[in-house]
Amino acid sequence: MAKMKKKYKITLIIIATFIIVCILGFILFLFVLKPQKEEEPPITNTATITNKIEGYDYTLDDRDTTLFEELFKELKENLESSEVNEEEYASTLAKLFIVDLFTIDNKTSKYDIGGLEYLHADAKESFRSKILDTIYKTVEDNSDKERKQSLPIVKTIEVTNIEKTTYKKENNTQEAYEIELSWTYEKDLGYDNDAKITMIKEENKLSIVSYSKAK
Repeated sequence: MAKMKKKYKITLIIIATFIIVCILGFILFLFVLKPQKEEEPPITNTATITNKIEGYDYTLDDRDTTLFEELFKELKENLESSEVNEEEYASTLAKLFIVDLFTIDNKTSKYDIGGLEYLHADAKESFRSKILDTIYKTVEDNSDKERKQSLPIVKTIEVTNIEKTTYKKENNTQEAYEIELSWTYEKDLGYDNDAKITMIKEENKLSIVSYSKAK
C-alpha cells in the first residue's frame, strides 16, 4: 500500500512538472520567441499648415519645398477663380502629387508618406502599403532631427502628356484624365523620374485612382 502511494505521488509530481514546463514554454514562446508584429510609431513631425484651399482639403505646410509652394499657389488661384480650368487643375494636381511623394527629405519617417491627400479614398490604403514596401522602405526615422541619410528632393517637374479618357470603377465608366510626367532631382539617388497617373472627377474634385511608371 505504501509503495502504491509512493508511485502515485511520483506520478503526480511528474504530471505537475510537465504542466509547469508546458506553461513556462508557452510563456517563453509568447514573449520571447514569437515574431513581433511591427507597429507603426506615431508620426511626430511638427509640420504646420500655412495655407489651404477651401472645399478641397488641399494644404500647404511650412516644411514643403519652394517648388511645391509655387505649384500649390497655381492650384489655389485656379480653383478659387470664377471659372476653373479643369485640364490645368488635373495637370497641377498631378505635379503636386509627385513632388510631395518623391520629396522624401522633409518626411519624418517611412510612415510619413507624401501625396496621400490627392488619392481617391478607394485607392489610398493599397497605394500606401505599396509605397511603404518599396520607395519609403529604407527611410530612416528623423524624429530627433539627427538623420544623416541622403534622400531625394524634386527639383523640376513637367507634364509630358495629358489626355481625357475613361476609367471603369465597379460597374460605372467615368470620365478621367491620364497624365504622364517627368521630373528631376537636386541629387540623383536612383529614384523614379517618370510616371503615368489616372484621375477621375467626383462632384467638383479630381482624385488619383492609379499610379505607375510611364515607360
